[in-house]
Amino acid sequence: MLGLNQAIAVAFGAGLALLGPGAVEKIYPTFQGVLFPPNAPEPWACPAHNYTTELISFDPLLIYIHNFVSPEEARLVMGAGRDLLVPSPVTGDGSDVKSRSRTSWSAPLPDDDPAVQCVLSRASNFMGTLMAPGRDEMGTAQMVYYTDSQKFDLHHDWFQRPRLKDDDGGRKRMYNRVATFFVVLEANCTKGETYFPNARPIAPQDRGKPSPYWREHEDGGLAFQPIAGNALFWPNLLADGSGNPKTLHAGLPVGQGTKTAMNIWPRNFFGPEA
Repeated sequence: MLGLNQAIAVAFGAGLALLGPGAVEKIYPTFQGVLFPPNAPEPWACPAHNYTTELISFDPLLIYIHNFVSPEEARLVMGAGRDLLVPSPVTGDGSDVKSRSRTSWSAPLPDDDPAVQCVLSRASNFMGTLMAPGRDEMGTAQMVYYTDSQKFDLHHDWFQRPRLKDDDGGRKRMYNRVATFFVVLEANCTKGETYFPNARPIAPQDRGKPSPYWREHEDGGLAFQPIAGNALFWPNLLADGSGNPKTLHAGLPVGQGTKTAMNIWPRNFFGPEA
């Protein structure tokens, strides 16, 4: 017994025969995709991926990660956030507000996007014991976009007052940003370094062969070049849970062109309902 699609194809062929010579060549291409639809593309899967790390500063701890995301992952993450961009807010007293200190664009990245999930999973594995299974969360990642002269002045990523998260289950849990991953997705720009005024290199930089990734800033501290695919990692909180003031940093103004990056702020929860 013929299946439905087979029966339709037989009837369609019989109809073409009645139309005479040449009808098949003229009509068949139009209906080919309907009668015999192409196979659906395979869903995107997170590939195995290797990266290397470089310890730059002890206090604050700064780890430079080479090749943290692939070009394909960067492209997919940017595609997930591009249509969601709005003027970037800054963290105020328990809420997010607009400020002249931050002039970039930003967007929350969809938690269910496969490429976003892939990068978050990689970041979670990197964190090791900084995250307590079943309690702490990676949080929602953020895409940031900078163009000519846009910047983010000196700031900390940790909260002066921990944030409150209302869970669907009715729990009220307090959290702070235990660490930061700053992942560069695109760097078609001049300038636009990430600057840490309190950081010092573990070993002096070789003046005869300066690093292509970072430099000692003329005002002190370290400045990191935006390089697509690479990332910076640093813990935000001290052992007692308070914010580390030495993690002060800035996104220096972009000269010409554009810079796109991904902020990942893993959350440590605490308190009686954590």
